[in-house]
Formats: sequence, structure tokens, C-alpha cells
Amino acid sequence: MRRIRKDFFKNLVFLFVVGFMASCTSIPELQIDYRLPPRSDRLRDKKVILKIVDARKNKEILSPGARKKLAGFSGNFSLSVAGYKGKGVTIGIFQVTDMMREVLKRRLENLGLTVLFNKSQGVPQLLFVLKEFSLDLEGERWVAKINYEAKLLRDGGFMAIQELNGQAERFELVGREEADVVVGEILTDLVNRLDVARLFQNVGL
Repeated sequence: MRRIRKDFFKNLVFLFVVGFMASCTSIPELQIDYRLPPRSDRLRDKKVILKIVDARKNKEILSPGARKKLAGFSGNFSLSVAGYKGKGVTIGIFQVTDMMREVLKRRLENLGLTVLFNKSQGVPQLLFVLKEFSLDLEGERWVAKINYEAKLLRDGGFMAIQELNGQAERFELVGREEADVVVGEILTDLVNRLDVARLFQNVGL
């Protein structure tokens, strides 16, 4: 009985030490998973110019509380992209605006669009205005927030706008995994909720 009790406490101490070390580990970048919705050819054979504008008032991604838990965070994101039912594939490491450009490019291509990044006569422009991208630690909950506005501009001054914002929450567990997951969840949700087809329809395309 004493041996069992001794082994139990040894295991408990080991788990505590591992958890403490994990919580103190330097975090160079967050590991973000973005999952595409089902593929659609609704906008096949159409083109769009994608432009990202960083309009965040606060450029800090982590709150002070989150920064303490994710010591050493570089401000970079390791992005993995998965199809609707496929496995995720790591794409690369990005700053937040570059990550949004990569995610949106794949979202638009998933609708059948050809995505351009330079001006082209007669091609509409999708202006993606990022207003907030943050990760906070509120008590024992990770809280990720994203707010953006998408504007589709067409020659002649026609414009359609959609604004989306939201947040996702997860309880903090040992390590940093839940922080990664909560950002990936809100990113996937808000990007996939963008109704690009309606924007095209509203400007007569």
C-alpha cells in the first residue's frame, strides 16, 4: 500500500513539473490551423484583386496576461491549412497580415476565383480591412477576437461591404495548446462566414 501511495505521489510531482515547464516554455510562434469550407465553383472563371489593410488601433496581439503565459512570442504564426475533410498542411510562418492574405487567398480560390495582387483593368478589388486581432487570458479562459471589414470595389464606384467580428473562448489547460486552438477556431469561423458570392452579386458581377 505504501509503495502504491509513493508511486502515486511521484507521478503527481512529475506531472506538476512537466506542466510547470510547459507553461514556462518560450513560445516563438503560435500554431494556427485554418480549415476550408466545402469547395464551390460558384465564382468560377471570375477574378479578384486581393488587398489587405491593417487598420488595427492596437497592433499588440497578446494582452499583458497572455504575454506572461506565452513568454517569448515573436508575433509570428505557423499556419497550417486543411481542406474540408483533409489533413492540415503547414504552409509557413507569417506575420498577422501576411497570414490573413494567405488564408483569404485560399478561401477565394476555394470558390473558384483567380486571385491577383496587382491592379488589373476591369477586375474588382476585395479590400480586407483588419480592425482587431487579439488573444487575451481572462482568468482561466483564453479569449481570441477578430474584427474585419471586407469591401468589394468595382470600376465605376460600385461597392459592397460586409463587416464581421466575433470571439472564441477556451479554458486554459496545461501548456499552450488551447491558445493555438482558440485562435484557429475564430479565424476559421470568421473567414468562412465571409459571403464573397453576395458581395459579387451586390456590385452586379
